[in-house]
Amino acid sequence: MPTRSDGVEAYRNLTRRSWSVRAGGRVVGHVPAIALAGVRLRASEAARLRCLRTGSRDVHAWARGLPLVGVPRPPGALRFSYRLDRPGFRLPDGAPLTSAAAVWLEADGSAWCLAPCSEFP
Repeated sequence: MPTRSDGVEAYRNLTRRSWSVRAGGRVVGHVPAIALAGVRLRASEAARLRCLRTGSRDVHAWARGLPLVGVPRPPGALRFSYRLDRPGFRLPDGAPLTSAAAVWLEADGSAWCLAPCSEFP
């Protein structure tokens, strides 16, 4: 797994049922689970709307951060999600999520965060 100082991007690969990892714009691997620190969450609204309109699937939402090795998900982590029918990543209460101190992308497809932050009110 790359440990580039500028981080990696991870997104759910629905075909492989794993997390795809990109570094420098290229897919460098597929992993069952990954943890990242200093995470920014990005979701393209234009691409989301295009997918809704055309029914196509593409990568338009991902997490970017530094890979963490051997750091288990703490009990206080909050689950978050991304759904095509709503813009952006969301916490369970519906609040938008744009960054977090750390995220855990699990083998079952679930996503968890610690110290969530939102730039939106």
